[in-house]
Amino acid sequence: MHPLLERKHTGTLFPLFAMRSRKDWGIGDTSAMALWFDAMKAMNLDLLQVLPINEMPPGVSCPYTALSAFALDPLYIAVEDIPELKEFPEVLEEIASRRFQAGLKHLRIAKAVMYDEVRHLKFSTLWKIYTAFHQRHILKDTALAGEFRAFCRANGGWLEDYAAFRRLKDTHDWTSWTHWEAPLRARDPQALRELHGREELQILFFKYLQWTIHRQWTAAKRRAGALGISLLGDLPFMVNQESSDVWSRQGEFDLNSEIGAPPDAFSETGQRWGLPAYNWTAVEANNFDWWRSKVKKASEFYDLFRIDHMVGFFRTWVIPRDVALKPDFDIKDPHGQKERGRRFLQAISGASHMLPVAEDLGLIPPYVGEVLRDLNVPGYKVMRWEKDQDGDYTDPGAYHPVSLATSSTHDNEPLADWWDTVDHAEKKLFWKLVSGETGKPPTFTKAREKALGALLAANSRIVILPIQDIFGSRERVNTPGTLGDHNWTYRFPTPAEDFLKKHADTAESFSALVKEKRK
Repeated sequence: MHPLLERKHTGTLFPLFAMRSRKDWGIGDTSAMALWFDAMKAMNLDLLQVLPINEMPPGVSCPYTALSAFALDPLYIAVEDIPELKEFPEVLEEIASRRFQAGLKHLRIAKAVMYDEVRHLKFSTLWKIYTAFHQRHILKDTALAGEFRAFCRANGGWLEDYAAFRRLKDTHDWTSWTHWEAPLRARDPQALRELHGREELQILFFKYLQWTIHRQWTAAKRRAGALGISLLGDLPFMVNQESSDVWSRQGEFDLNSEIGAPPDAFSETGQRWGLPAYNWTAVEANNFDWWRSKVKKASEFYDLFRIDHMVGFFRTWVIPRDVALKPDFDIKDPHGQKERGRRFLQAISGASHMLPVAEDLGLIPPYVGEVLRDLNVPGYKVMRWEKDQDGDYTDPGAYHPVSLATSSTHDNEPLADWWDTVDHAEKKLFWKLVSGETGKPPTFTKAREKALGALLAANSRIVILPIQDIFGSRERVNTPGTLGDHNWTYRFPTPAEDFLKKHADTAESFSALVKEKRK
């Protein structure tokens, strides 16, 4: 059994983009995260779960739509914490100017993340820092330039493709790579050499951004480790078709099909996710090499990782782009489905020291749970969805220890909002579960401590509460099936530096509750 399952861990789901600090540039960053570790310690939490942090395309805010399975999003760089910035007074003067600071203040005080504005400001500033770094370090082959080149060599397996792809996206006005000229579309070696010859400065820029955020993230992770805090990352089931991974590994994806979900009670026609399907024959021929590689890379950032859409590795709902063909599962035989999922989990479990956690929510065949138990991989227990055959809520104290118990997910309404809108009969059942009382349920303000206490007392080795549920707030991270600025833009209202002053009572009472319920 994995060492992290030997005792109980209690944590929070807190997206990085939501972590406000006094010095952020309108979005949470590596510096803000390091500050929030202090707030976590004050609340007696030892586990932080974040959403995917891979780079998103311009105009996109959904972290599950990535340009790369390996490259982190430069949006999360703490610009003013870049060590070499102090060597570039001309950039420091611009950042300190009244006009620049006014723009920063506008982004900092905004209630929600303003992605386009943040992206423009950060990338334009990072380009200036990089060009100064290029002139004063790379061209002079300094020791710091040597560290940068060592990073590039160590990460060449993905970084070369990513940086070239990223530059090509810019030079082709973000059109699909499937529409690029044939030599680049097919990754002709000569065409790629010519690209590097004429675009070296710009290609190195994207490598520099990755080196910068890798330095900052790994420093923050070291601080988390020193405080006894583990990090739980999120690895999506699939990347965007417009990603460096699909471009560089075209044989491992089926571009004539996309994936989704079959029809169910919530959707008569099923769901189309716009993501390419796997070519499982090729994927298994190299023993899931792409997944093993990205798990190994993720181990530099996390201690645990969430496998998104776990059931998709057992059986995937494939939708042909040819409308004459019908959608269906790629494997119809339950035994074949079970064994592919097992092979996948076994392959990636051995790729790193991290503990895998399977997102196994929704309509899940029984064999998925069997495989997870066989391999000691925790699955999810969402307290308000766990019921017995009689329709009563399951006591969290009876959950299997190898599981992750939670009150909600990033795709669902916070517990306070659910409490206000759920059917009265359901609320009575839930109130009975958390309090043992059969009377009229109180308002959520009065029910909150009982609800949180019931979850914190779960038998699961991992207990996660979304940051909104800890404070009883109602802001959502995402509302599936909807588009707009209300998704993926949530920011915690208080900067990390002011947390202990403003929320001392809540932190103290919640910390005591965690200590009381932790077994």
